[in-house]
Amino acid sequence: RRKTMDVNINLWAVLAATAAMFVVGAFWYMVPFGKIWGKIHDFDKLSKKQQDEMRAKMGPWYGVQLVVTIISAFVLAMFIQLLPDQSPYYIAFLLWFGFVLPTEASAMIFGGSKPEYVWHKIAISSSEALLHLLVAAWVISLF
Repeated sequence: RRKTMDVNINLWAVLAATAAMFVVGAFWYMVPFGKIWGKIHDFDKLSKKQQDEMRAKMGPWYGVQLVVTIISAFVLAMFIQLLPDQSPYYIAFLLWFGFVLPTEASAMIFGGSKPEYVWHKIAISSSEALLHLLVAAWVISLF
């Protein structure tokens, strides 16, 4: 029978990591990859009015993203605390490599992506996920 460990997660660290992850995501999908991401999703073919209407409907989805990002930051903080002898960056990388990358790839391959953009979407979204986990690991390690 395995013994469970007591884990005390610093919620300020989780919230700070969540904010950092949001900043990374916003930057990633707006600055270096905004144009190609818009093209992949045909956002560039919409009129200004249609784009504004789409943006106006994103509020609830940002709320969902906030919840799942808090969960990611919390679980990462838990793993970092449970594995104190490991680098937080190594832990973040392993979680990304073992769970996030395969999930992202499957979602892009089987999620209705245009075939000509599947590799672009896998590369853009999975590399952003790695970056935001590494940034979250850094923020959590500051607390």
